[in-house]
Amino acid sequence: DLKSTSNTTSAMRLGEEMIAKSVCRHAVKANDPLRYPEVEKLIRDLLECDLPYCCPHGRPTMVQISLAELEKKFGRKV
Repeated sequence: DLKSTSNTTSAMRLGEEMIAKSVCRHAVKANDPLRYPEVEKLIRDLLECDLPYCCPHGRPTMVQISLAELEKKFGRKV
């Protein structure tokens, strides 16, 4: 039945949204102080994810920066 399928899909989405909100509330935030081992574990855990490139809300978790971009930002040529 289409209605029961729709209800199941809505319930699944609601559950996913609740999990995403909980994860974000407990996530490491910008400027949170971290020790080096915590940083290493965070990166290892991120790279083991099925979808490591964005958070549950779709925001990026990492960006690729070329050497030329780094040189430009720091005003130095390597």
